[in-house]
Parts: sequence; C-alpha cells; structure tokens
Amino acid sequence: MAAPITNEQVKAFLAELGYSIPDALLTPILCRVNGIDECLDGAGYDDCTKELIKLYAVALMSASSGARKLKSQSGPSGASRSFEYGEDAISWLRTSLSQLDTSGCTGSLPISAGNSVGFFFVMGGADG
Repeated sequence: MAAPITNEQVKAFLAELGYSIPDALLTPILCRVNGIDECLDGAGYDDCTKELIKLYAVALMSASSGARKLKSQSGPSGASRSFEYGEDAISWLRTSLSQLDTSGCTGSLPISAGNSVGFFFVMGGADG
C-alpha cells in the first residue's frame, strides 16, 4: 500500500520550489492525492515512484489552486517580500509526472499548472 504523503513533506518540497500554501487548502489537496493509492498499487509502481507521483501531483495541484510563489525577499533592515502568482518553472513537474505515471492514476486530479499548449491547426477550403 502506498504510504500517505504528509503536510510536512509537501510543505518542505514546496518551500524548496519557493511556494507556500495554507493548511486549509493543503489538507483537502492531500486528501485527494492520497485517494489515488489504490490505482498506484494496482499499477504496480514501486514505493519510490508512488511517492514521487504523489509529491509532484500535490505540488501541481497546489500551484493550480493559487499557491503563491516567493519572488524576492529583502534583509532585516527593510523587510520586504514579493510573491509571484501563476505558472512558471513548474512545467518540469508536469512532464516528470506524466513520465512517471504511465498508468494515468493522476488523470482524475484537477491539475492545470504546467499544462502544455496543444497544437491547433485550421485548414481553410479554397473558394472556387
């Protein structure tokens, strides 16, 4: 059985990426992601892959839900912080998640951050 991901694990991971998210939002996100354990187990993923899939999914759901990203921080003399919202360098998480989760266990999760843009092609007919 896949081990549940904890608030502490996620907060440490998100902090390394420069993101912060309130517990009120993180708790239900973790509930959803920990809910894919049966699929992960059935897909035959090893424990390390299950943990990575779940950590990446939580990070992407957090970013999709409006987690704020620390953009800059000043020293003690003029304490100042600025945050950045939106999609940025987390697209690598999306790519990594899709490469790890080949069985699509995270497909039902509401993840929009890091989505790649599809190719849209329109063919016009010749007037004659």
